[in-house]
Amino acid sequence: MDRRTIALACTAVLAGASAVYAQSGPEEALTNLQKTVACQSPPVLAAEPTNAIRIVGSQDVVDRSTFGKPEVLVLNAGTGRNVQVNDIYFVRRLMRGAETLKDKLPHSIQTSGWVRVVASNETTALVSPEHACSDIRAGDFLEPFVAPMVSEGGVLVPLTQGELDFALYSKVLHGEIERRSIGTNEFATIEHGTDRDIKVGTRFAVYRDLRLTQNPLKRIGEAIAVWVGPSMTLVQVTSARDAIFTDDVMVPRTADGVKPAPAPPAAARGKK
Repeated sequence: MDRRTIALACTAVLAGASAVYAQSGPEEALTNLQKTVACQSPPVLAAEPTNAIRIVGSQDVVDRSTFGKPEVLVLNAGTGRNVQVNDIYFVRRLMRGAETLKDKLPHSIQTSGWVRVVASNETTALVSPEHACSDIRAGDFLEPFVAPMVSEGGVLVPLTQGELDFALYSKVLHGEIERRSIGTNEFATIEHGTDRDIKVGTRFAVYRDLRLTQNPLKRIGEAIAVWVGPSMTLVQVTSARDAIFTDDVMVPRTADGVKPAPAPPAAARGKK
């Protein structure tokens, strides 16, 4: 394909982008809570996808690898991979540090934002960021966008629940961007998900074990499940009288009519 043919193809793609660029997306339909939850790390661990659709650059006149909003970004796939105009995708990447940069292990996933497809041909597509949670980078991969399940008005309604069930506690794994401390209105990832029948709206009391002889657990906060995976759950801390740390425990409330297990002096000390 000569340069003139390539130029004509690019012109056609950009013309299509101009026609749909101004269309409204889910940004206007999502509540503030939905946007906040959608920006969090999914409650799963994942390995680097091998055949992912990825961002490879932008339509800028200079070569850059970090992008924001507004932008027109280029994908490495198009209609041949069923990438259609007006499709919406999450933009994500694995959380890696210097010591894990090239390993093959599963990692937490960072959500960079979500984008709308504004033009697509057989092998290439252009997207426009609809929402940026952080910087978007070349190499970030795409996943289909699914709006978080929250109630009308953007307020999570807790499930009808009663007493605390200390037999089903879960440890705090980390906070946002794998931080080790979490405050009120922030998010934390905890052990267990659908494997413990946790649902969106399940409430938790947060406890700390000071590991002192004959000293009970200290109640330090409350949280609610906002995103449930197979073996992990994302919760939002609704109140806390101290920072919540990795290895603190969250104790779910049992459904009405279910007899809970009694609270031991230090529920977090034993192995599950």
